[in-house]
Amino acid sequence: MHDLATVRVYATRSDAEIVRARLVSDGIEALVIADDEGGLNPGFYSHYGVRVVVGATDLPRARTALGLEAMIVEGTVITEMIEHARRWAPNEACGLVAARNGIVVRAYTLPNADPGPDRFTLDPAEQFRAIQDAEARGWAIVGLFHSHPAGEPIPSRGDLEGGGDPAWVNFIVGVEAGAIAVRAYHYEDGVATATEIERR
Repeated sequence: MHDLATVRVYATRSDAEIVRARLVSDGIEALVIADDEGGLNPGFYSHYGVRVVVGATDLPRARTALGLEAMIVEGTVITEMIEHARRWAPNEACGLVAARNGIVVRAYTLPNADPGPDRFTLDPAEQFRAIQDAEARGWAIVGLFHSHPAGEPIPSRGDLEGGGDPAWVNFIVGVEAGAIAVRAYHYEDGVATATEIERR
């Protein structure tokens, strides 16, 4: 496999290995990637998560095998999230996303109430204003986004421990292969399930 794509991120290697075996049994070559400092620190990956990856061309088939659905997003929303992340760098940026008829149509770019390069907190007053605005337009808040200014768009241990509504989508803006990328996930019980983004 040359170009790799993350299917899911897990808190433990054993969970990731089960999913990898399931994909392999369906004829999809898959790998488990976990940073354990060359075997010197087996628990090191617990901070960053354990990824199940497949070849980029196999991602749609892997997602189907695991019953994962795509999130339809207006292209301008992706642009807004990236620009907000650049403005807040080197600290994390954050905000909410709203959808109309199942399509993400707006990124509410909010201040980070606890700015830092590895953390974010939505400003409560601005969060309330965003929710009011969305409701007034007949939209639904369906998730949030934040950035990893110097890291990959993969959920950190802190992201997974933050919990939240399992129905919400969590967008992460990060650095991937030297470029800015946006990825989406659902979090439930400490497990991040990658959600494909379909730009409209």
